[in-house]
Amino acid sequence: MRKTYGLIGILLIAGAWLSAQAQNVPDSQACEGSTVDNQGADFAQKSRAFLAALQTAIHDGDKTKVASMVSYPVMVIHGGQKTRVKTKSQLIAEYGSIFDAHVLQAIAQQTAKCLFGNYQGAMIGNGEVWFSPQQDGAMKIITVNPTAGRQ
Repeated sequence: MRKTYGLIGILLIAGAWLSAQAQNVPDSQACEGSTVDNQGADFAQKSRAFLAALQTAIHDGDKTKVASMVSYPVMVIHGGQKTRVKTKSQLIAEYGSIFDAHVLQAIAQQTAKCLFGNYQGAMIGNGEVWFSPQQDGAMKIITVNPTAGRQ
C-alpha cells in the first residue's frame, strides 16, 4: 500500500513539473486580457493574418510594404503629443522615428495567440501599434505609439 502511495506521489509531482514546463512554451502561454478571439472568428483570423504579414514586412525591412499597411492619416503618439501622418511618403520619410527599435521589437515579439482585441481593433504589445478593419474589409494600422510601454 505504501508503494502505491509513493508511486502516486511521484506521478503527481512529475505531472505538476510537466505542466509547469508546458506553460513556458509560447503556444500554451496564458493570455492577459481580451484576445482577438473574443471579437469573432473572422476578426481573429484577419487580425492574425495581418500580424503575420506585418511581422514579415518588418523583418524584411520593407518600409514600402509597411506604409501600404497603414490607414491615412495615421495617429502617431510620442509621449502626450499626438500628430497625424497624412501620406505614405511622409510615413516613409519619418519611418525611423515612428517605427523605432521599441516598436519593431513589440511587433516582432507579439504572439498571434495572445493578440489583444476589443471593439477598437487589435493591439500589438502594450499599445505600440493598433490596427482595425477598414470599410473595405482590409486591416490597416490606425495608431502607432512609440512611447507605449515605456513608462
